[in-house]
Amino acid sequence: MTGLAIGLFIAFLAGLAPSAVDVRTVADRIASAEQDIDQGKTSEPVFDFYTLLPESEVTVTIAEESTPPAFQPRQMPGKKKPEPVSANKQYLLQAGSFRSFKDAERMRAKLLLDGYMPKVEKVTVGRGETWHRVQLGPFSDRATIESMQQALASQNVDTLLLQLK
Repeated sequence: MTGLAIGLFIAFLAGLAPSAVDVRTVADRIASAEQDIDQGKTSEPVFDFYTLLPESEVTVTIAEESTPPAFQPRQMPGKKKPEPVSANKQYLLQAGSFRSFKDAERMRAKLLLDGYMPKVEKVTVGRGETWHRVQLGPFSDRATIESMQQALASQNVDTLLLQLK
């Protein structure tokens, strides 16, 4: 019984040892890869961003703290001032609701790059679940809300109109 256990253990250890690779096949692969590189054929990806990144460096000067202007829809000449959606009520446009804060920040960053001023609100609902809502606003007139919804829809961002209490 002991001899059988020792034999199995030795077989197990032999199975763990790396297999020998024929040196000639490795040398042939290296030579063919060098020929492909000389002929301009490469099967492996080429990463040239190491040279492109330093060439495309941009220096940015940080101005004094100033907030970017809020989104203002263009007014057509001859049009009346837009009527409010409902008297003395404020509305928000919700661009997304995410369980993950990273996903909410990703959407917020996308909207910031598009020129909007979104905010992320952390909300606990139901059974203690935490959601992160990406919201724009508040807005009080119909034209601003509709133009904002159309602009976001053109960027494939679905919105939900919420009334502030």
